Amino acid sequence: MFFQLFIFVNFIIYSVIAGSLSSSNSCTGPIEVKSNQDVDRLRNCQVVDGSIAIKNMSSYGEIINLSQLQQVHGDLVFEGNGDLTQVVLASLKQVDGKLAFQNNRQLERLDLTQLTSVQSLDISVEPALHAILFPSGLSQIDSLTVTDTIATKIEGLTTSKVKDVHIANNKYLKNINMNHLQQVSGTMTIAANSPNLTLDLSSLSGIYQGDFRDLAQLVGLNKVQQITGDLSFVANSFSSLSLPNITQIAGTLTVSNNLQLRNLSVPQLQMLGGALSLANNTQLSSVNVPKLQQVDGTVDITGNFDKVDLPSLVDVRGGLNVQTSSNQFSCDDGVNKLQGGVTKGHEFTCKSNVSNPTSAINHNGTSSSDDATSSSNKHSAMSTSIMLTGNFMILIYLFIQ
Repeated sequence: MFFQLFIFVNFIIYSVIAGSLSSSNSCTGPIEVKSNQDVDRLRNCQVVDGSIAIKNMSSYGEIINLSQLQQVHGDLVFEGNGDLTQVVLASLKQVDGKLAFQNNRQLERLDLTQLTSVQSLDISVEPALHAILFPSGLSQIDSLTVTDTIATKIEGLTTSKVKDVHIANNKYLKNINMNHLQQVSGTMTIAANSPNLTLDLSSLSGIYQGDFRDLAQLVGLNKVQQITGDLSFVANSFSSLSLPNITQIAGTLTVSNNLQLRNLSVPQLQMLGGALSLANNTQLSSVNVPKLQQVDGTVDITGNFDKVDLPSLVDVRGGLNVQTSSNQFSCDDGVNKLQGGVTKGHEFTCKSNVSNPTSAINHNGTSSSDDATSSSNKHSAMSTSIMLTGNFMILIYLFIQ
């Protein structure tokens, strides 16, 4: 009996001690770090239930070492720390909210050795940051933003799905490997990085909206079949663009200012919910979209091409503008037949041997005229305008009374 009581008492003591140790490694947020003492208190935390904000600290020093921190059930933000050169988060595996590094202008190194899961990652205005690495593989992430760094590479992105990706203005970034990525449910924007950038999306099968600019090489898009929004390729230096399996784009397809583009292949494309905008691809001598049947917006093709072939096109709900500087092009070879019953919009222009071919569509892929929208959208806009005007007149009448 005494022995059993002894065991029981020791068990209770052990539990209390273990609980005490556990609680000492768990911290509760929100935690706003304002001093060296705040950083020191945070240093022993392994789990933080809540958010952590480390902002505008100039007196702590060059390194913030939170190597014990493993999980944050909230946001973790480093912002505006002017002297900070290094952040050590060597044990951090999971951030349930936002992990952000913003405007720490001396920050050169991030240690994210074990990070595998984060809701959103925002690395913005870090002009001294050389590399963004996830050695354990960042396999779960909803939103990724990397802008205004000097990073030469982003490695370890192993996620198969993401909502939004925005990588821009990283002038030294030459390689983005996202060959595990299969689905983008929101918008992907890759723009204004190094002119030698290679982007690997070789596993991508679905994307809501994509904007790809200033790329030297694009690997992938071979598996993509449908685009739910717009798809843009602007000012890239690659010579060939192939979209072999895309059958439908719900928005606008824009291919413009790709000065080295010699081959454009969209063999299965049948329907565009927006416009077809091909402009100033000066090396592209032939435009062939063999299965395209319906364009709900404008067909706008300008450049230096000798041939336009749209043999299956039967319904253009906006206008048509085809202009080329080539004297080898003839509107009678297929474009003129699209006038009348096929093209529903008011504008129909076809010209060759033009010194300055002029697009009817602005840089974001929408027309400057009403012809870029479908007739149903025009009707909706007109009805809304009439309704708003009527309501405004009623308000004036009531005010006078």
